[in-house]
Amino acid sequence: MQSRTSVKADQTQLSALETGCGLIEWSGSTIVEHSGADALDLLNRLTTKELLSVRVGHSRRSVLTSDRGRVVDAFLVAHVADNKLLLVSDSPNSERLISAIDYYTIIEDAELEDKTESMLRLSLVGPTSRDVVESTLGVTLESDTTSTIEFDGGSVVLVSDTSRGVEWVDVISASSSTSTISNAVTQNGAISVDQENFEHFRISTGIPGSDKEYGEHSNPIEAGLLDLIDWDKGCYVGQEVIARLDAYDKVQRNLKILKSDSPLEPGSKLSGDSKPAGLVTSASPLDTGNGEFLSLALVRKAFLETATELDADGVTATVS
Repeated sequence: MQSRTSVKADQTQLSALETGCGLIEWSGSTIVEHSGADALDLLNRLTTKELLSVRVGHSRRSVLTSDRGRVVDAFLVAHVADNKLLLVSDSPNSERLISAIDYYTIIEDAELEDKTESMLRLSLVGPTSRDVVESTLGVTLESDTTSTIEFDGGSVVLVSDTSRGVEWVDVISASSSTSTISNAVTQNGAISVDQENFEHFRISTGIPGSDKEYGEHSNPIEAGLLDLIDWDKGCYVGQEVIARLDAYDKVQRNLKILKSDSPLEPGSKLSGDSKPAGLVTSASPLDTGNGEFLSLALVRKAFLETATELDADGVTATVS
């Protein structure tokens, strides 16, 4: 059993994410340029969302699954110019996404270029995020749109994303201009949020994380990515498996928030009534302020009811 940490969540940072605008600086995030006349059509045939209607200046988040219906990656598709897309993923493993798309690129006019090393990503999260963008950069962003502007002598791509249930704007720019943009948005109301407090917020709001809730160990339904599936679109990789899971109610786990009086460890196996009950996928070490700690877990169906108590390596965790 772990000892309780005395570190509390930073309420200023959490309030910014919940009621204002928080600034997150990513230390690792996949950024890929996908160009060519067939790029959008190819992604439409490979992934879970209908993408052909994503016109220039718009964006949509989608999931690429394996032929077994497991998540390869979830990523934003920003249609930044004619025959030019920017793919943005929370995963630092750009090679995985590139290899998976490249595998299915046969005769299509579509090329992938890894921009992960040459470009960096900032995220503005919270209800006033788009207001901060407008006051800082002079751009009015509608929901799920993208815009490319010049700032501080360089090109900056702005992408609005509503897929996570919160206001979210990604700012993609050359690494040399990132600090300038960061300073500018904080002067206009954004609050810098460190990784631990952002992770605490993500867990508390049930936002699935890359290689945590979703990945090759899970399918998109159980991992909380249900809204990223268009059930009435045509075929995509893994579509038959995912359709069967849904049609025959074969999904065995659901994403749930857990509460405990000691921090849990990601990877801990859950049990209930001496039976396997699921897996802890993310855990915050920060005290909420009332002695509780939050985690996310893939919980088996028999234990989904609110207030169900589960064991996680000797720590009692309650389904929230």
